[in-house]
Amino acid sequence: MQVGAKAALFVGIILLLGAGVFVRWIAGDVVNRGSWRQLRAGAWAGGVLLVGGCALDVIDTLSRAVGSFDPSLLLPYLSETRHGNAVIARVAIVALLLWLGAGHRRPAGADNAAFVTLGVGLLMTFSLVSHAGAQPGFLPVSADLAHLTGVAAWAGALVYAAWFFPWHGSGTAGPSFERALGRLSTVGLWSVMLIAATGVYASLKNIWGPQALIGTPYGRALLIKLAVVSMVVMVAAVNRWVLMPSLALRSEAGRLGGTVKIESLLLLAILGLTAVLVSQAPPGPPPTLSRPLTFGDTAGPWVLRGTLERRDPGRFAIELTIRDATSAPAPNGVTVDLTLTMLEHEMAPVRTTLAEIRPGTYRGTFFLPMTGRWQMAIHAGPSTARVTIPTEDAVFIRHSNPWTVMLPGVAVIAFGCGFVVVGLRRMGAGMRGSWPAMAAGITFLIIGTVLAARTVN
Repeated sequence: MQVGAKAALFVGIILLLGAGVFVRWIAGDVVNRGSWRQLRAGAWAGGVLLVGGCALDVIDTLSRAVGSFDPSLLLPYLSETRHGNAVIARVAIVALLLWLGAGHRRPAGADNAAFVTLGVGLLMTFSLVSHAGAQPGFLPVSADLAHLTGVAAWAGALVYAAWFFPWHGSGTAGPSFERALGRLSTVGLWSVMLIAATGVYASLKNIWGPQALIGTPYGRALLIKLAVVSMVVMVAAVNRWVLMPSLALRSEAGRLGGTVKIESLLLLAILGLTAVLVSQAPPGPPPTLSRPLTFGDTAGPWVLRGTLERRDPGRFAIELTIRDATSAPAPNGVTVDLTLTMLEHEMAPVRTTLAEIRPGTYRGTFFLPMTGRWQMAIHAGPSTARVTIPTEDAVFIRHSNPWTVMLPGVAVIAFGCGFVVVGLRRMGAGMRGSWPAMAAGITFLIIGTVLAARTVN
């Protein structure tokens, strides 16, 4: 229910605000009269999704807080909590946006100012109760608001352009259509730059290292989202620098329309991945142990003795001995598995198998995604013993600026992006020599990414 509610909210933002952006600043003079009803229907669908998503979000939050949904708690929750207040303000702003509507001509003046004010207010109701809203200072909320603004402007306008532009009609060769495409491309370019800058900031704020990307549900969801975002950016780059310069050709206009539709569908997939991402808690500081933890227990016929030590932040090493009642080592063939469960939060268990280094002695390592009390279940054959691990936040004595650490890799990535853009522009202009520049740019992108990951690690 939580992921479904978030997905409905994000799609609702795109449909409601995207209709206004598309009409006011992209193509109000291109869309024919028959499409106005569809645009208004899209805006109303976005409003319905936003209201429905708010209802599901509140029901899910109350159900997870008390174990089941209690209607008597609804009014106190809405009136006394920040999330409840944000939901009330959100529904009111949605009603005002729908009342403002999309008229039968391109709006201007006070109408545009009212739309911008209400749109920013709607997005603020999300940023204030997001992960960024729980962090101290004004900058995290501002970055999250800017990120949402870029997504709403780009994705919303693109979705309506993909399905309402006359890609195969006679209007594709007109100057109004080309100007509208130019405005759409400009909005997309600046939005992508804003999304990239604020996304990097949020990642550096929430992810403490490469291990948190691989070892936590939040990090893995972020990696999948970044992979799809990279695909969208590649399609958008081809649209802007390869297909748009050849727009005068009717066949190229149809091809451009097809790739824009693909780009819009990928953006909708990103919204679903974002719903999964925001449903996960950020990793926070990596867990560690201030001193080695020694433990002992019995599991069926076995006597277990072990030591748990810290390694890298978030990673731990365990050495375990298994003896019988006569202190003889366990015979070969006894499989020892670990299952680590977070006691204070709902999280997927961590599982690993220990390797036998000599009779009765086992070693292994595992990664824990967050700080707190973990219960380690040691499965020795059919028997099980349980040990509690009270981890602590890792404290980095020498603080380093992540931007300084990543600067060489980011510089190489920017250099590679420049080569890729040059190659795409030459390709769109029909000039030779585009593929060597493209190959060089892709090579620099790979080298810069590897360099940035290694330096951060």
